[in-house]
Amino acid sequence: MRRARLSLLLVLALSPLVWADRLVVPHVPQRYVVRAGDTLWGIADHFFQDPWRWPGIWNRNLQIRDPDLIYPGDVIVLRYIRGTPYLVDEGPVQALTSPRQNTVVLRPAVRSQALASAIPTLDPNVIGPFLQRPLALSRRAFHRLGYVAGAVHRHTFLSPLSRFYARHLGAHPDKTYEIYRRGPALRTKDGEFLAYETKYVGQARLVRPGRLPELEVVSSIREVEAGDRLVPWRREAPIPYYYPRAPRKRIHARVVAATHDNLNLGTYAAVAIDAGKDAGMRRGYVLRIYSRPRPFYDPVAHETLRGRKQPLGLLMIFRTFARVSYGIIMQARREIHVGDSVATPQD
Repeated sequence: MRRARLSLLLVLALSPLVWADRLVVPHVPQRYVVRAGDTLWGIADHFFQDPWRWPGIWNRNLQIRDPDLIYPGDVIVLRYIRGTPYLVDEGPVQALTSPRQNTVVLRPAVRSQALASAIPTLDPNVIGPFLQRPLALSRRAFHRLGYVAGAVHRHTFLSPLSRFYARHLGAHPDKTYEIYRRGPALRTKDGEFLAYETKYVGQARLVRPGRLPELEVVSSIREVEAGDRLVPWRREAPIPYYYPRAPRKRIHARVVAATHDNLNLGTYAAVAIDAGKDAGMRRGYVLRIYSRPRPFYDPVAHETLRGRKQPLGLLMIFRTFARVSYGIIMQARREIHVGDSVATPQD
């Protein structure tokens, strides 16, 4: 059990006057009661026009990575100190009715809740499916994986309960594997190779080890084929608490792929960008998405001009590889496409 009490949680990088101007607008709430199903991102959006600026409900001790947690029933209050806005968690509040005055009095209450009931940064149903899939692998990493060598019973395509032979699993193969298929090569705008994007196919378990290991397909979302790669299965980590923040340095990148086949992308779609750990990308970084400059015709001057890139939304990074990162589109003003650019948010 843990009682999460928050003091001054929002330390703003911008000047107090700028932030005061941004927040002193009509309909900005002064207090909010946390409800089941809320997320930290959603509460930030409830108070601020740009929720990525809010570092979250986090312990201010930078040596402690775990966030201070907030729970349904907590009261979040917006306060100003010398013109700078802060969010304060006043904890759970109990309503008591005074019979004499027929009024309701709010008093602090003692919390007794499991840590698991604290609200997350993002909706787990949104981020969960992407935490371990897809993979972005270098040529060397991809070719070093074990693979499906062929079916045991002369099948071209394999489905659940089908068995197959595998190769290159090593002297001590794992008991469970995830099956992936090589997707398109991810490349920069200039055509430079970044990584192979792999598509999840299914899961298999080892049924007979030896010189030619035999595995059985446990589940699949498409038919398994010879040549598909095998990645040792690891128990999924719990849904992480992300710390939404802008990168410390200027980053310019490009959307190079989407995790599904839709050409027009919107909120909660996952995309890949051509910048990864080598470029300083970290989980929780928030980038602004921009459209490609569109040409337009000036009928008076009789010439075609090139417009400016326009902001389209916000992207939060949730998984990083050496040269590729994956992010969730958290806000989308308009449709987003592969080829649009992303950059460190600026005013």
